[in-house]
Amino acid sequence: MKVFLSNLLWFASTLPDTIRFALALRNPTHAQAVVARRRRPTREEDVILYEPTSGSTGANKLIPYTEQLRREFMRAVNPWMASLYLRHPGLFLGTHYWAISPTTEVHGADGDARCGFAEDREYLGSLRCRITWTLFPVSDIVRGVRDPARHLRLTALGLLASRRLGIVSVWHPSFFIRILEYMTEYAAELAHALVTGDWGEGFRKAPIREGAQLGERLAARNYAAVWPHLKVISCWDAAFAKGDADRLRRIFPRVEVEGKGLLATEGVVTIPWFGKRVAAVTSHTLAFETVDPETSEPIPGTAVGIERLEVGRRYGVVLTTGNGFTDYRLGDVVECVGFVGRTPRLEFLYRSGGVSDLCGEKLHPAFVGTVINALSQGHGAPRFAVLAPNINRAGYTLWWEPAEEGGLPSSDELEWRLCESYYYANAVELGQIRSAVVKEIRDGLARWCRCLGLSASAAKIPPLTRHAIDLYRL
Repeated sequence: MKVFLSNLLWFASTLPDTIRFALALRNPTHAQAVVARRRRPTREEDVILYEPTSGSTGANKLIPYTEQLRREFMRAVNPWMASLYLRHPGLFLGTHYWAISPTTEVHGADGDARCGFAEDREYLGSLRCRITWTLFPVSDIVRGVRDPARHLRLTALGLLASRRLGIVSVWHPSFFIRILEYMTEYAAELAHALVTGDWGEGFRKAPIREGAQLGERLAARNYAAVWPHLKVISCWDAAFAKGDADRLRRIFPRVEVEGKGLLATEGVVTIPWFGKRVAAVTSHTLAFETVDPETSEPIPGTAVGIERLEVGRRYGVVLTTGNGFTDYRLGDVVECVGFVGRTPRLEFLYRSGGVSDLCGEKLHPAFVGTVINALSQGHGAPRFAVLAPNINRAGYTLWWEPAEEGGLPSSDELEWRLCESYYYANAVELGQIRSAVVKEIRDGLARWCRCLGLSASAAKIPPLTRHAIDLYRL
């Protein structure tokens, strides 16, 4: 009963923002004008904390976070959550797992605003934080646990103990796949801990009678029987997360694996709305720069409003938000693929500004993305794939982790594809860089995160990085 009431309260709290968003779909220009009028100037004393970005394509940045910005985020999160409840009424009787990072630091220097949220649900505000004590079976268990191995074990136990798990929300789908693989590998040990209630190192929970049966189901990879009430897995499924998202769809054929909208630490661009990613027109002020077809880069000074977007055109995203950011170039390039009402549907394509140019080859993430897509046609979508400069910066390595039934492309095939770029082919012909090579990697995401100091639950993998890395050494 507590779970049902908590879900009902959460759903009820989303309705004002959901109704506002649904009405805005018919007149997004008016909705954007309302957003602009509602925004108040940001003062230094308004900053609650500084939230670090993921740093997936560049250096880490600290984003000032204010109560006004939090409300803007909630105007995007609320319609998304309401759409889930409406499409899956069984969620009213289910618990939630929202990924929690074991590495977030929450204390700044003396007297400074703190750095980072203690856990993901703090984004929801104080009211929903109280509601989620009943709905989030994992957050209270792993809160404050910084050791990754202990964090993974307690997360697995918390999820297994939640027999009414209804929704799983993670960023990269491989993070949840890693949890599933861990459960299978340590099925007997986890089952024993559930039966005895002794989770180790001072964590004691009520024993679970069916713990032994859960161990058998895990060993057999029968995850549907472990969580029979699971309705939705929300995860990133665009670009090169698609392979792992599709893998989750095969593992859970009766569960909806819903792709997330485009959400960054700085703000929200799109939200999932009944199966379509729609511009979040009631959250921030959105503007869109035209993309140069030759360079694939957004052109500064060409920003237009939401009403000017055209189907099939690519745009760079510009945000004005409630933390004092004005005309902030987010760095994401999207394509308008249609409309809901008069509001654009947008799909993420790539990050701008990521050109790698060791000696004149001018490789762009968009081009490298097409190369990896072409290789995937013949070898299967990889679980992990990144083209990176070698440590000696004399050429490139494509780090490729095949899917279960996938293969490994040859270095000759990679080089042939890359040489479709005039500048790259010219640099190779002149002997300025060596031919690229393909190297197979295992646990690619984990190695990538260790290399860049990222959380596996939130990492985004670009097709091309300018970081010179050797993933074998990690």
